[in-house]
Amino acid sequence: MEVQNLLIELATQRIREYLSESPVFGLVPRLYPPATDQQITELSSFAGQELEQRYREFLSLTDGMDSFFPDMRILGCRDWLQENPETVSLQFLQILRESGTPVDVGLPEDIELFPVAIDSDGAKGIFMLQAPSVLTERFWWVGEGDSMFFGDFSDVLAYTVDIDSYSPRGSIA
Repeated sequence: MEVQNLLIELATQRIREYLSESPVFGLVPRLYPPATDQQITELSSFAGQELEQRYREFLSLTDGMDSFFPDMRILGCRDWLQENPETVSLQFLQILRESGTPVDVGLPEDIELFPVAIDSDGAKGIFMLQAPSVLTERFWWVGEGDSMFFGDFSDVLAYTVDIDSYSPRGSIA
């Protein structure tokens, strides 16, 4: 399914869920204005790796999304290309590295991980990675006992729309 269709379905679902809560609380579902081609190119440089095609497509439709999954938000260029870049994600990444979690799930010790989503507690995140010699997947969802790998960003979105629609792979170790 195309990123745009997944995004429409996901946003519709999250808004319905939000409005059906009584009382309404939590992170308000929100889409942001699209990132420009220049911002997306700058983010790729900042990330230290080529942005995965479907994530690039997502950013060209909306520069991030609040409440894409319960208490999680997808980060965009606006979160990184500013004076004070997203710190919760970087702190979570540091904790993961210090705990050895990437190596524990079979990732190379020196793998580049770039945060693309985080929960408000900084305890769950989704990282873009690029290690074609080790795995074909480009995204790793980790935290609170979860460790799942997704082929591309549309797989991440499909999973959040319907958890039964996509079966991510667990640890590669």
